[in-house]
Amino acid sequence: MKFGGYGKRRPGKSLAFVVSLFICVMMLLFGTEAVLPHAEEPGNQPGETKKQEISDKEEKAKQKWEGDTIYCTALGDSIAKGYGGKGQEDLRSYTQFIADWVSEETGIPAECEKFAKNGLDSSRLNSDILTKEEALASLDRADIITLTIGANDLMQEFKRAAGEVLGTERKFLSVYDAFDSLQDGVEGNPLLIVKILDVLNNWDYEVFEEQWTTAMETIAAHRKAGAQLVVTNIYNPVSRFELPGAMNGIVEDIIRNMNQIMYEHAEDYDYRVVDLFESEICEHTQEDGLHPDEEGQELIARLAAEKIDTGRFKGEPEKEIEEEPRPEKVEPRKYSLWTVLGPMPWIGLAILLGIAAVFLFWTAKRKNRDLYRKRNKNKGKND
Repeated sequence: MKFGGYGKRRPGKSLAFVVSLFICVMMLLFGTEAVLPHAEEPGNQPGETKKQEISDKEEKAKQKWEGDTIYCTALGDSIAKGYGGKGQEDLRSYTQFIADWVSEETGIPAECEKFAKNGLDSSRLNSDILTKEEALASLDRADIITLTIGANDLMQEFKRAAGEVLGTERKFLSVYDAFDSLQDGVEGNPLLIVKILDVLNNWDYEVFEEQWTTAMETIAAHRKAGAQLVVTNIYNPVSRFELPGAMNGIVEDIIRNMNQIMYEHAEDYDYRVVDLFESEICEHTQEDGLHPDEEGQELIARLAAEKIDTGRFKGEPEKEIEEEPRPEKVEPRKYSLWTVLGPMPWIGLAILLGIAAVFLFWTAKRKNRDLYRKRNKNKGKND
């Protein structure tokens, strides 16, 4: 028996049958998602991917911390290392004090790993520390990260500037050596201070900012969700030195602007700044006047502890941490010979000019008196 319509197939129906059969086979083998188109999910809409990633990270951060040890990683220079003086053992660093405090607050054991070197600046932080597998592995597991860097950037640049001002290629052994050389130079030529201030007023901040953001990128790449990062800003390590002219003020301006770079990027890289510049840290330094003593390290730890939320280790609601007000950028100072040399030379000059004026007045008066007497004497003779 022949069924009408099947003896001669229509091309359109044959093609539809083949396509339908192919789709069914593919669905059986790979599932519906590999074959059938589907609407994009809200999170996959253009421009939403990054927001979703941030939201996911924040959600993970809110989840209860799970672990049996709180890991602290310290990065930075001799301050972070706990430098105890030439030939002396290192002090207990502020990050070690933080680890003790966190453990006491939470009842959870805490460990501290230090990756810090004496004399380290931001460039060497990136090249010598943040390239080591051991340091990066420590960042991967760290719950609290601390960073202290920048003071040596200031010192190294100051030594370079001193060499430029004095016109010497000599390598200064320390910042003290550079200060002493500048003092000697100014005593021989007081106007040399003008050149010093000109160099300091044209300080290049771009190099420090570039190295700072490079370090932040590396830390961010290895920082796990919920890990807390606190950085200390720079205090004035030369505040106790009596620098010539207006140098103290300009050095403070440079430090303020370096600190301002740290505050500028705080939101981008989600870290909190510990303000040492306005603290009493300079009252707790070693004999060199630069490095914190044991009380100084404890002071830094107390200030840093205010920026750390220990509640997240206990499953408590997120703590509201008060942020420091961001400092304004300081513009290069306008200075004159008065601001450079201070008032004393001008007072001395005024006194000398006053004495000279009195002397000239007395000389002129005496000369006039002698002329008057001579005239009277000649007049008497003529009479």
